[in-house]
Amino acid sequence: MPSFTRDIRPLFRQEDIDAMAYAFDLADYEEVKAHAEAIYARVADGSMPCDAAWPPEQVALLRQWIDAGCPA
Repeated sequence: MPSFTRDIRPLFRQEDIDAMAYAFDLADYEEVKAHAEAIYARVADGSMPCDAAWPPEQVALLRQWIDAGCPA
C-alpha cells in the first residue's frame, strides 16, 4: 500500500509545489489528502504539472493511494 511520505510526496517536485502554492501545499499531507481527487483529475488529464504529464505508472500510484484511503 502506498503512503504519502514514502510514495506520493516524492512525486511532487519543488517547482510543482511552488506553482500550486496559491491553491494548496503539495508538500503537506493534510492538504494533499483534502484535495486528492482534484489533484488526481489534473494529473490524470495531463494538465498538472504544467510542463509535462506524469507517466501512467505515477498516475496509477496516486489513484492507488487515494483508493487506499490516503494513508500517511
